[in-house]
Parts: sequence; C-alpha cells; structure tokens
Amino acid sequence: MLKRNRTFLGAGAFIFAMFVVMSSGYSQSAVNSPYSRFGLGDLATQKSTYYFSMGGVANAVSSPFHVNPYNPAANAAIDTMSFIFSGGIVGKFGNISTDDNSTSTNSASLGYLNFGFPVNRLIKTSLGLIPYSNVGYQIVSEETVQNVGNTRYYFEGTGGANEAYLGLSVQPHKNLSFGIKSAYLFGKSERSRSVFFPDSIGYINTRVDNQIDLSDFHFDFGLQYKKTLKSGVTIGLGGVYAPSQKISSTLNNLTRSYFATSVGVESYRDTIDSNFGVPGSVTLPEKYGFGMMLKNKQKWMLAADFNWQNWSEFEAFGVVDSLSNSWQFAIGGEYLPSEKSVDSYWKKVKYRFGFNYNQTYLNLRNTQINEFGITFGMALPIPRSFSTVNLGFEIGRGGTKSSNLIQDNFVKINLDISVWERWFIKRKYY
Repeated sequence: MLKRNRTFLGAGAFIFAMFVVMSSGYSQSAVNSPYSRFGLGDLATQKSTYYFSMGGVANAVSSPFHVNPYNPAANAAIDTMSFIFSGGIVGKFGNISTDDNSTSTNSASLGYLNFGFPVNRLIKTSLGLIPYSNVGYQIVSEETVQNVGNTRYYFEGTGGANEAYLGLSVQPHKNLSFGIKSAYLFGKSERSRSVFFPDSIGYINTRVDNQIDLSDFHFDFGLQYKKTLKSGVTIGLGGVYAPSQKISSTLNNLTRSYFATSVGVESYRDTIDSNFGVPGSVTLPEKYGFGMMLKNKQKWMLAADFNWQNWSEFEAFGVVDSLSNSWQFAIGGEYLPSEKSVDSYWKKVKYRFGFNYNQTYLNLRNTQINEFGITFGMALPIPRSFSTVNLGFEIGRGGTKSSNLIQDNFVKINLDISVWERWFIKRKYY
C-alpha cells in the first residue's frame, strides 16, 4: 500500500541543494540595446516558455504542471503530492537599425530556474531565480564643434538585475486563492560615458564611470478566482499588485581624464572626482495587473492580461530619469488535439499561440517607444510521464526609425524542460 510521508525535511533539503547548484550556473541574459541606457535597463518581460509561448499571459493562468512566478496565488494549483521543476535557456536574434546604419544582435543564456511544491494541503510554495532587467549597449556619436574640431562621444553599459524569489499561496476556498511573493533583487549595472577630441591637444579627454549595486527585498501580491461551469468550462480571474518600494543600493562614481595611445588604448592622467560606496535607494514604482481565462480541462485555454506600472515615479539616488508610465496587453492560449491518442504522438502535443503589445517606459524626442510580438510554441510530452519539453518563439519589433531613433526587429527563442513528479510518498509492502 501507499502511505504519505509527512516528513518533508529530506525533500526540502534536496530542493535547496538543487537550487544552489543550478543558481551557481546562472548568468545574466545578454542584450545589445541602446534603449537599455535608461532607467533600470531593458526590463525582462520575456517569461518562462509556458507563458512566453502564449503571448506572456500569466495573471489568471494556473497549472498543476507549471510554476507561475508572476502571480503567487497560482501556486494553489500545485498538487499536494507533487514536485515541479522548470529550467530553460533563452535566445534573441535580430537586427537594430536607423535610417543610415544597421547591425545584427545575437545573445543566448540560461534564462530561469523555478521550483514548486506543497507545504501542506492549504499552503503551496514556489521558489526560483529569474531575470529582472538587462543593460547592454555601446554607442558612438561624432560631431564637428566650432573652434574645437572633431568630437566623439562614447556611451557603454553592461550588467543588470536578477530576482531570487519565494512565493506562498493559501486557498481558503476551493475557488479562491491568495499569494505573496518575496523577491530578493540583486545585481550590478555599470554605465560609462566619455568625450574624446582626436583633432585637438588643447582639450582634455574625459571619462565618467557610474556603477549601481542593487541589494534588497521587495514584495508582490496576487489573487485568483476560478469557477467551473456545468458545461465543464472553467472561468478564471486574476490580479497582481506591488506597492511602490525603495530598494537599498550603493553608488560608485569615478571621473578621470585620459589620452589615447597610438594603439587606441585609454591611458588615464588624473582623477577629477571619485565617490565610492555612496548609500542610497532606487524606487520601484507601483504596478497593477489583471487577467481573465477560459479553459476546457486540458483540451484548450484562452487568456488575456493587462498590466500597468507607474514609472513616472522612478528615482535612482534622488535623480528622476523622466520615464513615462508603461502598460502591456497580451492574449494567448493553447490547444491539445487529443489527450488520450494512442496512434499519433503529435495529437498529444499542446500547441500554443499569442500576441503582446508593450508601451515601454521610454518616451524619447517626443516619440513613444513601443514593442509588439507574435508568439507560438509547443509542449512535447515525454513518454510515460507528465513532464514536457517546451519550445517557444516570438517574432516582433520594438522602437522606431522616426526622429532618428532605433528600430529593433527580433526573433526570440525559449527552450525548457518542465519536470512533474510524485513526491512525499513512502512505499510500504505487505
């Protein structure tokens, strides 16, 4: 017979060990976007493959086979005797261009790690490591200044921020669940700017380096409501909320003069100004999200999301970055031809699709920077298990060439494995 093992200590230790090992291999997703110069950089709106393939919908979506790091109330769908793991790689391939120039951009990295498991019948939990933002750009501009000559400006940035999170949910009623997510936001972003005078010896070349280290907790809250009708169709509603929160940070500034050697290397002459370890904070603005979902068991699902965030209140060490409020709309779903098919593997594959539109927090030269994408993907079942290999694609465009700005045409690819296993069961034979 089977008997539940109510001692979860050994399982918890294994989960923690796996998390530490996998986290040590995690690397910040690389980007090559001049727009990541502003604010916290390029926000990581690319979700794990299950949600990514459906346009990014997540607020009202829950599944016993997938962890939802975006609405902690969704943990309630985790089975009381199961363990879930998902880990994936993400890639982006594209081209950024202006009216005069263009260049290709390619990147790939480990994208996320998520775990989900029950604490007891009432409380379910998830934990993981996901990206928050990325900074990556190299910009060179040149102009001729009267009485000075040729003048070059260099801008460069690297780094970003990640979240290590823990989400808890409670289900006081079979149709209603609440959740809270505590996330430790950490990471380092480095930005530099310099001015170089190649035709003049009377002006001093100058370089300014800024580095911000983020290190603090912040909290998100969520709820979900589901009701199954007599027809078998389930209606779901979901919401997420995060108050405005200040993240403890450290700022390092260094301003130096330099001259360029014959091989183009910067040789520094003097330190003009320096400040290291300056304490301060970065304000994460208030955000809201709402979602709706229709689902017919495992056969099909449709969902839609709307998210809004008040980036006009963003500050970093008391300095406002003139960001605008952002919002995103997404719609998507999945379809399963036949759950019990025995003659065709492809009838047991779940096919996913979606669309998203994102008004970013950037408004440059009186031009709003927007982004949209069309997504599709599939879940390939692993025989004799509930685990799947998930593949997702997005074809999209961000930015614009108008007002001498930059347009980004891209293809994003997500690949992950979602593992679902029965845990916390002790076998006894009589």
